[in-house]
Amino acid sequence: MIRATKVNIQKQIIDAIVSAAEESYDSTGVHIRKMPEYYLNVLIAHSLAKAFPSLGYRLEMPVKEALASLGLEYVQSSSELRDSGRFDVVLTSKKSRKLRHVIEVKRSLNNRQLLKEAKRLKALAMEVHESKRLETGYIAAISRLRNRPRSNNIDQLIDSRMDNIQEYLGQEMIVSCYFETLDSGSVGFPEDEALVIVVFCLQKRELY
Repeated sequence: MIRATKVNIQKQIIDAIVSAAEESYDSTGVHIRKMPEYYLNVLIAHSLAKAFPSLGYRLEMPVKEALASLGLEYVQSSSELRDSGRFDVVLTSKKSRKLRHVIEVKRSLNNRQLLKEAKRLKALAMEVHESKRLETGYIAAISRLRNRPRSNNIDQLIDSRMDNIQEYLGQEMIVSCYFETLDSGSVGFPEDEALVIVVFCLQKRELY
């Protein structure tokens, strides 16, 4: 049985989005960035639970409910957590129902949006909840890459986004990512555009 490690979770999220992109185009005739974000949330959660039998999930879980399940009546960073909102996907232990990881899903690599979600995941990681697993969270993002001479190189673009997130969060967090780029013109995209899938992993740094 494959273990639900950080790397395996990231790779499975990518596989789930690739399958979702194919299914979206086959079933609807439009590419996945034209589908509701919730469509991605469902397929990512279902794919992870199928790949890792120990995992369950909650969709659109209210932040206040998540915090209450951790015994947190008072939080240090209410505004950063956006505690009146919801987490896109919360992975849980199927056996104990305890929360394990939060995944936020975005349909772009917009820097402002990524930093907003990164700040939220850091705030959750830094809370006094005694859950080592919740010290690691994920941002799954999809974007289009135009195949033009002056367009950004994908490696440079992702390195730039990672550097921005790392600088924004500071040395209390470690940022890493996996990504995959599909062929231009595939899964419903124009011939000069490709789908890029990126999964950022944000983990609280161990202090010794």
